[in-house]
Amino acid sequence: MKTNSLGAMVMAVFLVIVGLSCNDKKEVSYDDAVATSGTVTPVDFPKLDIPGFNFPEDSTAIYGWIFDNDFDQMAKHSWGIWTGLTSPTSFVCGGDTLLVYETWLTPDEIIDSIQGGYEMRCGQAKLNKPQQIIHAENKTGIFDDTNSPESVSYSPAAADYAIDYKIFMETTLAGYLAEGRTKIPDFPNDAITIKPVFKVIPQDSLNSDGLFAFPAWHGPISTVEAYPETAWGSCVYVDVNNTASGDGSMDMDCSGPTPQTTYNLTDFIYYIIDADNAEYFNQQFDQIDAKAGDYVILVGMHVTTREIGRWVWQTFWWASDPNNPPAPSNKTYADLRPTEYMHGAADHYAVALAYSMVLPAQPMTSGESVGDTLIAFNPYLEAGFGPQVFTGSNSYVVKNGDTIRTDAGVRTNCMSCHAYAAYTPITSGTPYTGDAYVDLNDEIFKNGLKLDFAWSINSNIVKDSAAVAKILKAYKPD
Repeated sequence: MKTNSLGAMVMAVFLVIVGLSCNDKKEVSYDDAVATSGTVTPVDFPKLDIPGFNFPEDSTAIYGWIFDNDFDQMAKHSWGIWTGLTSPTSFVCGGDTLLVYETWLTPDEIIDSIQGGYEMRCGQAKLNKPQQIIHAENKTGIFDDTNSPESVSYSPAAADYAIDYKIFMETTLAGYLAEGRTKIPDFPNDAITIKPVFKVIPQDSLNSDGLFAFPAWHGPISTVEAYPETAWGSCVYVDVNNTASGDGSMDMDCSGPTPQTTYNLTDFIYYIIDADNAEYFNQQFDQIDAKAGDYVILVGMHVTTREIGRWVWQTFWWASDPNNPPAPSNKTYADLRPTEYMHGAADHYAVALAYSMVLPAQPMTSGESVGDTLIAFNPYLEAGFGPQVFTGSNSYVVKNGDTIRTDAGVRTNCMSCHAYAAYTPITSGTPYTGDAYVDLNDEIFKNGLKLDFAWSINSNIVKDSAAVAKILKAYKPD
């Protein structure tokens, strides 16, 4: 990631020292080899001197916030997590100082480690088409492809867990199912999984002034339907020469740049793509021809931590006016940013929270989808989904006797949808759902294996049909 201020550089020195002192104390199973020049070792979440912030936080404290509806405390905690993720490390690759999250292993790299073939990389993780976009394409037959790649990653604690349990191997999951288990072993409470999502800015797409038109989120629609980027109609303009002075405004009809609607590349967390990753990106997407030297900007990130039984969920996205962001964020959340601890472009993002499925929070089992909705989605990941994508029957919340439909991307909740993550080799699978209560003893999980809310496991299973058939031969479904 490129930095853009002396303050960021000073903070980088401080956080590198803190991060390394923490990292030296922890041995990780994928780091048996000694890191050498040109390689990156995954960095632990750093210790942060933010008043009142702890990671991992005691679960009883978080449950207290949830049941007291203390959204201020939840937002402060989520911002602390964001600060740690976007802290600079000591690793520099291709001129980029890597942030903490940029050093973490992807599922492919974890699988390579399980199979004994992992080689530590230098630089950024490969960019893939988001699995949820593939899911939408499979459900609708067509999806408005906006070329937003992702690079799912696991923190060192989460990666250790995945390696130790061989959790991406189908033989492992089938074995658990054959033993009569209903869920995989729990991730540790300091595990973090993330889904960063990006936009590639090809240099040949810039206008003569070095500007790129970027679709800017202005807020959701009120109707229950898909709302893809092509329908937003709103833009900002990214100046790769960093001479801009945007004031929080956006161009509501994408008619052309003005000084007020033009922002610097350094207002985004970004990096410059190399030849190998550009080639890999072009294999996934066919509407953009990426080349080495093109810019890649971070437009959003789902972040989840295993600090409570149903995980803590927050999602971030770039906002033109981060001090007064549109829904599903709000000014109250923005005002709680620890700006004195955040660094550079990281302060230009908004947050939405999902510490429960609905309001008030329901128990893990035997609850009801009643009360009020708790909407938390990422505009650059879910907004384009319409009712066809949500095939479950429970995408609703009953409020004061009225049923509120939630089967659209702009009415989703991270926790609700991820509750359905499961391995289901002998059933038709589990659905995507809008904001709703999901009972973890629901009949839909019968003859399946719950994946501790991790769709990233379901999306990266290493298949072994012959071995799994033998394992499940003696399995007697209910």
